[in-house]
Amino acid sequence: MNKKDYFEIDGKKFNSRLIMGTSLYPNQSVLIESLEKSETEIITVSVRRIDLKSQTNILQVLDKKYTILPNTAGCFSSKEAILTAELCRESLNTNWIKLEIIADYETLLPDSSETIKTSEYLVKKGFLVFAYCSDDPVTCKRLEDLGCEAVMPMISPIGSGLGVRNEHNLELIREFCNGKIIVDAGVGKPSDATKVMELGYDAVLLNSSVARSIDPINMAISMKHAVLAGRGGYLSGMIEKNKYAQHSSSMKGKISNF
Repeated sequence: MNKKDYFEIDGKKFNSRLIMGTSLYPNQSVLIESLEKSETEIITVSVRRIDLKSQTNILQVLDKKYTILPNTAGCFSSKEAILTAELCRESLNTNWIKLEIIADYETLLPDSSETIKTSEYLVKKGFLVFAYCSDDPVTCKRLEDLGCEAVMPMISPIGSGLGVRNEHNLELIREFCNGKIIVDAGVGKPSDATKVMELGYDAVLLNSSVARSIDPINMAISMKHAVLAGRGGYLSGMIEKNKYAQHSSSMKGKISNF
């Protein structure tokens, strides 16, 4: 019997390697059912976009069933991100933080220098930092060396659905980094999730590809299977690519001139 393939973070073991976002869904009931069908165990929530004092905020519905990974979405500076992280720790009683510092409104690309600086500060303050970043292998390795719990490279811009744009960089990131790598941003279709898991990534975080789809509940199911398929392929040891055809059966004993 094969050993159980757990996804382990902070001493906790999770069965699912699919992390789900919680924004942009058409309504709360679709969100809740999508999360259930995806079988995710970790969800990410933007604290800056919810009212923590509200009697009906989404965290009160979800925090007993899922592990919450709060994020600093909407922050454009180190100061903003640090204040948000401290608010998350105080209000949600967790030292987990998904660090997002955006460079500009047009591209929504991560600000690498601010992310590195802020990650170093938050790690020293006892946070488990999940650092959203570009697909630059050097930046990813630097964040890992600073002590981030996970490095989270994008595969294409947030919400674009463009999928894998630079497979070579993703391969280098997996080669350079020994710790956890979670793809964050850019997944558009299930095959995108499968591809990154086949490369040996530890998990996939996605939101728009499910929330903005025509049928979010069904798409959540598809993404669950896509992640499982990719992980299964990686663990099984896929065959190497070859320029030329390879015989699938022996050519010995071939009858010629028949």
